[in-house]
Amino acid sequence: MPKFSTFNAFGSAANEVGQSHVPVWLGVVTPVPVGGTLDKAYAAKGFFLGAGAPVELANKIIKPFFAWEVVAFAAATGSETLDVITIKDMNGAIPAVGDYIMKVGSAFTSTGKAAAVASVELLTSGDNEGCYAVSVLHSATVDSVSAGDAISLSSAVAAGSSKSLAVKPNGYLYNDIYFGDLDGDANTYTIAATGAVVRYHHEGLLVELTPSAAVKSQMAAAVPGVLQVLV
Repeated sequence: MPKFSTFNAFGSAANEVGQSHVPVWLGVVTPVPVGGTLDKAYAAKGFFLGAGAPVELANKIIKPFFAWEVVAFAAATGSETLDVITIKDMNGAIPAVGDYIMKVGSAFTSTGKAAAVASVELLTSGDNEGCYAVSVLHSATVDSVSAGDAISLSSAVAAGSSKSLAVKPNGYLYNDIYFGDLDGDANTYTIAATGAVVRYHHEGLLVELTPSAAVKSQMAAAVPGVLQVLV
């Protein structure tokens, strides 16, 4: 990734300008009239969120939704205590130890079993090289997942059933947000970013080229006003 920041992020750094934007919108796009500020929890050096990403816009705050595509699932056997979920990263973002994760259901409002992340390991060889092996306790695991499913962060504070997703997307991010080497204090907004959100666009979004690809069916239901174009 070239080290530069998008126009809507501010802070201080010496930048090397390059090109990373992938055009995903067809035609002329009209975002909702009032956008928002990126949730300050994500305002940090190196953070990147691509255009077309699933986001929740509420009270002028944009919260990104991280959906990790499942590549494989291995349940504990014998004396083993951990289930292993192999996932693709999302623009460099991965779950962290201690996070609660859950399977993304048929809709973002669906509930399910949440599990605490016990470990995260980058796979450096084999068929799934470059993916991550995420371990959770077999005794307090997620709902059954298979290749092609997606997992995301849960709002749960303890493992168990009937848990909800932490973020429920209601739109697509219109423009890239990338901080590059910008630095600052998110709490005082000396590093921050703004964004625009799209809920209606009938000319189309190349959804499979966006971070929404892993949850395109859920996004189609949640944001029906945007036409998804498959490539």
